Amino acid sequence: MCRWIAYTGPEIFLEDLLFDQEYSIASQSLDARESVFRTNADGFGVAWYAKRSTPGLFKDILPAWNDSNLRSIAAQIEAGLFFAHVRASTGTSVTRTNCHPFTFKNWAFMHNGKIGNWTTCRKSVEQMISPAFYSARQGTTDSEAMFLLALSLGLEQDPPGALMAMLARVREVMDEQAATEPLRVSLAVTDGSSIWALRCSSDDQSPSLYYGCPVTRASKQSDQALCTIASEPLDSDASHWLKVEEGVGIHWSKQQITEFRARI
Repeated sequence: MCRWIAYTGPEIFLEDLLFDQEYSIASQSLDARESVFRTNADGFGVAWYAKRSTPGLFKDILPAWNDSNLRSIAAQIEAGLFFAHVRASTGTSVTRTNCHPFTFKNWAFMHNGKIGNWTTCRKSVEQMISPAFYSARQGTTDSEAMFLLALSLGLEQDPPGALMAMLARVREVMDEQAATEPLRVSLAVTDGSSIWALRCSSDDQSPSLYYGCPVTRASKQSDQALCTIASEPLDSDASHWLKVEEGVGIHWSKQQITEFRARI
């Protein structure tokens, strides 16, 4: 499986979370602590929001820990909201178009997990994507298909409702195709202002998810304004992090954090 982080708060350099943490996302690409796959070396991606409403996007198939271009731009770019993802493929090819995050206009999406028996379910899932959004399909992953299906089901108007409707549709397809593998989901999506994230599964074994306030190089201490959602904590101080339980989603806005039900 994969590892990811989502950040919103005061502008910081990307390297503060991508590299300059005790358990940074770059180090998780080499040695994750709470992942089925300890090594997540099948590419990486970063989407960031700065002066424009649409995100900047940088993706490649190299391991995150071994990409000098990523380290260079992370040292130069400041952003108040960004997504970062390191990939461990669950069967689809290792290509740049299959790396997360995926974007559409002002939206960005990333996912850790899988649609069980994806090769069997793929055609049925893709047929449910509206033509208006299917034209944006670039890769072959189940994750990108989930994003485009959520957009088709009203993500831009009602993110929690569309995400849960998407997962319900996927589960129906899996049942129709007699899938023997589970649906496991840890995902995040943003419109460039708020972040919605959730974890759920068909077997109560969804990938791990936390949120909290890590220490940054600038602050030298945990800062409640530095809001990070992550597959696993970025430091070893448990007081900085809260675990998102199975079947729970969180909405992180500038005003508050709220939870919503994410059972399928």
